[in-house]
Amino acid sequence: MGSDGILGNRDSKQSKASIPKRRKWVKRRETWLVILGVILHAVYMLSIFDIYFKTPIVHGMDLVSPRFLAPAKRLVLLVADGLRADKFFEPDSEGNFRAPFLRSVIKNQGKWGVSHARPPTESRPGHVAIIAGFYEDPSAVTKGWKANPVEFDSVFNRSRHTFSYGSPDIVPIFCGALPHSTWNTYPHEFEDFATDASFLDEWSFDQFQSLLNKSNEDPKLKRLLQQDNLVIFLHLLGCDSNGHAHRPFSSIYLNNVKVVDRIAERVYNLLESYYKDNRTSYIFTADHGMSDKGSHGDGHPSNTDTPLVAWGAGIKHPKPITRRDHSDHVLRFVDEHLHDTPTPKEWGLDGIERVDVNQADIAPLMSTLLGLPCPVNSVGNLPLSYVDMKEEEEVEAVVANTKQILNQFLRKSQIKRSHSLYFKPFKPLAQYSSMLNQIEGLLIARDYKAAMQLSENLRSLALDGLHYFQTYDWLMLMTIITLGYIGWMVFLVLHVLQAYTSLLGDTYRKEEAFRQQYNTGKVNLWGCLFMGVLSVLLFLERSPPLYHAYFAMTVFLWTQILNEYQFIKALWRHLSRRKFNYVIKLLVTGVVSLIILEFLVHSFTERKLYTWCFLVVGAIASMYLYNLIPWRSRIPVFVCLTCWFLSLFTLMPAEIPDNNKLVIASGGMIIVIGLTAKWLDLHADGNKYWLGICKHEIKQPRFPMLFLFQALLVGLSSVMVFLSTSYRTEKQELHTVHQLMNWSIAGCSMVLPLFSDNGFLSRLNSIFLGFAPTFLLLSIGYEAVFYGALGLVLMAWILFENSLLHLSKVKKSSASRKNLEEHFFLENEVRYLQLSDVRIPLTFMVLFNVAFFGTGNFASIASFEISSVYRFITVFSPFLMAALLIFKLFIPFMLVICAFSATTKLLQIPRLGCYFLVILFSDVMTIHFFFLVRNTGSWMEIGNSISHFGIVSAQVVFVLLLFALTNIYTKDIQIRSASRASWKAM
Repeated sequence: MGSDGILGNRDSKQSKASIPKRRKWVKRRETWLVILGVILHAVYMLSIFDIYFKTPIVHGMDLVSPRFLAPAKRLVLLVADGLRADKFFEPDSEGNFRAPFLRSVIKNQGKWGVSHARPPTESRPGHVAIIAGFYEDPSAVTKGWKANPVEFDSVFNRSRHTFSYGSPDIVPIFCGALPHSTWNTYPHEFEDFATDASFLDEWSFDQFQSLLNKSNEDPKLKRLLQQDNLVIFLHLLGCDSNGHAHRPFSSIYLNNVKVVDRIAERVYNLLESYYKDNRTSYIFTADHGMSDKGSHGDGHPSNTDTPLVAWGAGIKHPKPITRRDHSDHVLRFVDEHLHDTPTPKEWGLDGIERVDVNQADIAPLMSTLLGLPCPVNSVGNLPLSYVDMKEEEEVEAVVANTKQILNQFLRKSQIKRSHSLYFKPFKPLAQYSSMLNQIEGLLIARDYKAAMQLSENLRSLALDGLHYFQTYDWLMLMTIITLGYIGWMVFLVLHVLQAYTSLLGDTYRKEEAFRQQYNTGKVNLWGCLFMGVLSVLLFLERSPPLYHAYFAMTVFLWTQILNEYQFIKALWRHLSRRKFNYVIKLLVTGVVSLIILEFLVHSFTERKLYTWCFLVVGAIASMYLYNLIPWRSRIPVFVCLTCWFLSLFTLMPAEIPDNNKLVIASGGMIIVIGLTAKWLDLHADGNKYWLGICKHEIKQPRFPMLFLFQALLVGLSSVMVFLSTSYRTEKQELHTVHQLMNWSIAGCSMVLPLFSDNGFLSRLNSIFLGFAPTFLLLSIGYEAVFYGALGLVLMAWILFENSLLHLSKVKKSSASRKNLEEHFFLENEVRYLQLSDVRIPLTFMVLFNVAFFGTGNFASIASFEISSVYRFITVFSPFLMAALLIFKLFIPFMLVICAFSATTKLLQIPRLGCYFLVILFSDVMTIHFFFLVRNTGSWMEIGNSISHFGIVSAQVVFVLLLFALTNIYTKDIQIRSASRASWKAM
């Protein structure tokens, strides 16, 4: 009698002598398979940057000198970092407006609108768009958004001199390598989230005021300040820091809006009294907004809508609205907001013309006001509605803007033509030179309206041409990456079938014998030759090194698959001999698996699917157990209630509201769960369905007081949540004693599980209590309750599997014991995988994804709640803060993986084999997300689609790392002897 493997029976003739040899072969293969998987996914993850986010920067273009007189001699740029448009324009609760000076400017002196930012709505990309005029792609994060040198042109580069004061994270990016600049920044230590950060804005103004005062005693500085083409840049960080620390609806943030308004007024009065020539232009804006929970990064309107106010030399005066329908009403901004979006009535600006712009349009506006060439990398369109110039000068400004964008297109076309063996030009601009000549002819004929229209059309075509060359290699890369993922998945399936199933008993011996006759070297040789030809072609086209890596990975994988040709043939023959009902069973399992994976794919955009999932699964699982085991065991009820409890969390808002009382109460709930598990571990011997996971025997534990100490730390962490938050709120700083205690509790608690009893339930309970203090100290709301709910569901999963294990032991006949011992086990009492075992990695993936989305939407850049780290650190330290946030996210994952590892021990199935199945299923989702990545539509949709692909693609790496980390806690877990012998007793 044979046993049913994952695809079939194992031949009874296989000898035990072949097992050691086979295991050595498996271990060798798995070592390089894991390495290959990590490298492959890391390389293929980078492909989205080559496909969708190639850097837009090219060099070698000529400057386009403007042919008009500069309206202004100097320009002041005020950037209020993190200032939302609605909080700036709307009145407060008493009906008073927070920015009275700038509102008076809007009504009497200048122009206003909303500047639309493009994700990622972070500080550096926002400032690059404002000052350099192009949208920095997300791949810049791999270079460091904070400190990489100036490698692009900007308005500052073109100026005669730039004076800049503000944050050490922004100012050096644009002035650090600029010789004609005077700048200064405050120390990083000033950026303390526990304080009111508006003093940072005052610091920037004070530095500039000191500069003007110094010029009265320094003739050289005085002469410099009297020159033209000057830029004054004040970076005002207060709103951003206060928004992160206190949220944008807090009194501190809203008061900071008043602070920046007063600074704008003081800068205006200071310069007007200093120069007295009315030749200064002023622009006030923000780099990005701020979400309600105090974060930014994605494409939500609260992050993309920023205020824009311009006044002074060269700026038009306010214009009453005469008609609602502008000529460009069908156009959209970079954040997909329509032109002519209705102005909210509460802003009180209905009767004044509102002119919205894309954020990158501000750079050509500044260049035009100063009479400077536009930055050579700029893609912004000059917003003529802001510029007060003669008609012919307006046309000349637009022509200069058009030529500057066209030069980028021509340079990219030239580069691609020189590198391509077969070049496909952008046909709409094949006659660009004749269009330029036509524009010049219209200017000579003074037909400014026609010249303007033709220039704008040419500019639009040039922008389309830039996009064409940005995506030139799109189809080729998509094809090769898809083939690579498919090859990887096929190879994984072949490995699992060969190494972890009882498929084709003597196939291994036959294959090894055939390998001596069948020369696999020929396949490898042809694969190398094919890759060599591809490499030569890529080299001739001067393709980036990653292109070679994409092709090499794909060719290597398919070469390895062809080396398994004989095994694939044997597999096909075996399946063709099986009964039809088994093939149907195999197909049904595959279809159900795909349905579950598609469910997980859709859950990335709709978290509430998990609510229905756990409601249904809880009911079905409990009814299934009810028909198999007595109701008095209480396991069916426990499974149902825990699943229903967990289903509540995906109905809650993704933006976690502050609720410290809930965090404190969660500490008590976690202690109760731990006490209950401890009691069951000691007193469940009478329940045969709990028996397999409880203590082996009553004996004195190594550390009798360990459990009480862990429970005490959980309680102490709840107390510290209250003390730390209360003191920080009252004193606006983190007490040093509180900080030291929080770090000590977190560090100590995570080490204690290593010293707990190695019984199944004892160790898991200790792990649950060990990570709880750290998670509580990093929690701000309902996610603390989620931790306890997740632990209960993991326990329900283990009990479900243990019940099935006990029932299978009872049903099997002891007469087949000898046969099963011979044919069912690999080594060390670990059995072969069966078709039904597919449920284990699938369940793991569902729970793993719930850990992602149970407390928010991890797939959004703005999902990280920075206030979670304020009990450990408040002084701005991006790397430490990011590390704490990521570790908080990883704690639920570690619980899931610990439960998964313990379950594989309980069922005596190979954990590494299940890991490969997890990676296989993840890659099915990865391919789906790869095709869901968008380069059209709103940037919120585009950004989320890229986040989804990156998260799933990275699972092979961080799941492996978490497996290795959690193995420290689970490697010495021992299963009760009765349970360990259960499969042999079958």
